[in-house]
Amino acid sequence: MSFTEDGKKMSDSYDTDVGDSDNEINTPGNIRNGPWFTVIEPNSFVIDRLPPFSPDHVEETNRYATSTLHASDPTPQARGNNWKPVSKQEISTFFGLMLAMGIVRKPSYASYWANGNGNVLTYTPNFSQIMSRNRFQQILRFLHCNDNGLAAERGQAGYNPLHKVANIIEFFNRTFEENYRLSQNVCIDERMIGFKGRHFLKQYIANKKAHRWGVKAWVLAESGNGYTHQLEIYKGKSNSPRHPDGQGYKVVMDLMRPHFGNQHHVTIDSWFTSPKLVHDLRNRGTYCTGTVITTRKGMPQRFRKARVPKGEILAKSQGPVMSVLYSDRRQVSLLTTAGSANKGKVVNAPALVHKYNETMGGVDLGDQFIAQYEPQFRSLKLWKKILFNLLMTATVNAYICYKNTFVIQKKMDHLTFQQEIVQDLIGQHREGQTRPGRSCLHQSTRLTARHFIEWIPYKRRMRCAVCSGKENRFSGTRIRTWCPDCGVGLCVGRCFKHFHTLQINEE
Repeated sequence: MSFTEDGKKMSDSYDTDVGDSDNEINTPGNIRNGPWFTVIEPNSFVIDRLPPFSPDHVEETNRYATSTLHASDPTPQARGNNWKPVSKQEISTFFGLMLAMGIVRKPSYASYWANGNGNVLTYTPNFSQIMSRNRFQQILRFLHCNDNGLAAERGQAGYNPLHKVANIIEFFNRTFEENYRLSQNVCIDERMIGFKGRHFLKQYIANKKAHRWGVKAWVLAESGNGYTHQLEIYKGKSNSPRHPDGQGYKVVMDLMRPHFGNQHHVTIDSWFTSPKLVHDLRNRGTYCTGTVITTRKGMPQRFRKARVPKGEILAKSQGPVMSVLYSDRRQVSLLTTAGSANKGKVVNAPALVHKYNETMGGVDLGDQFIAQYEPQFRSLKLWKKILFNLLMTATVNAYICYKNTFVIQKKMDHLTFQQEIVQDLIGQHREGQTRPGRSCLHQSTRLTARHFIEWIPYKRRMRCAVCSGKENRFSGTRIRTWCPDCGVGLCVGRCFKHFHTLQINEE
């Protein structure tokens, strides 16, 4: 029989004496592990202790644009008529502008180029000077990747729904692995890549705050800082080979296979955890902790109907694995190969629960970093959403690596680091005004044509082009009036007259 901490006998509702019921639940593959034995003193029982521890977008974009324009019959006013081959510097600038859109959110693409004569925030580039709006949208439309012949008709053998980005995913995974060494504590969880278009891979997960609609990816991340080490996107039930031990077993074993024997400790949730998975990981030199469903194959049968009083612990061991049933607000069952059921001094919960809470949030932490400056753009192509999510993941990983480096000067925060990446990607690329002659027309008509002051549409505000740069108490004030012909904010009266009658500096 089992006893509580004060030596009293536990109730019969969760009597844990070893019986035939615990032996019957073991499958033939788990007989070598033996039956589940009752842990008489959970607070002093320790199961084990952790030991010390490129794809070319330029060519593909140009090829895709040429083939698309030749195959279609565009109207005379179509933007594709003036398409010119994109250069490597333009692609780099395009990605830089896309990342800049994640720093400052605006309702549409056109709004980033509206009023682009210097009236922009200090930490965003002047979009109008760097690249025209039409050119940006052209590149976004014709942006393409080389699938290296991976494309096939849906339903045929060898079909890969991610053939557009399969090589890119492999490239990023290889780069993430080569440039970072994982610490001992890692975790595996799912991540949603936001997408609301039509695709059979699109799913809905209600408990994902960043994106509830999108494609699901399984991520191996470091528990402490959220570094994304490996990423595997779910290809759908029809395109994923069925595994005899379940999809969760296959995902964990595939992601952890390169790290077998390195004494890592991986934390997972109940969708992945099973007694067979925990045993197999331990046999391959990898420790594991995770919540588990009590009805999962190989679990003690007594756990299925046991009702543990609040604050009590029920523990069983099977070789190097310990299963714990703990009750607080609700009953929680866990499996571990590294930890104990000792209760903490501050919070009256098993140490195993604290270990799980500390090491499970790595993927969610990475999601928070990505969502902080993720560019918001619409696309009917799922692979483009995946591409930019991988780009954001790379910037977050770079920031994590930067924080872990030893530097004497004060380190940049995430926003400043993101700005540095944007500036490096854009470089010295400048395209100028979008419409030929628009700038000259503005210069010549400002002093000669008839102009009228109006309210700025949609109740927006702008800084005055005349007095905003002067040292007075109104220099930082945003006003409601402007000259729509010149596209600048102007105060009523003196500033409006001064701007249209005198030669002023228009830098």
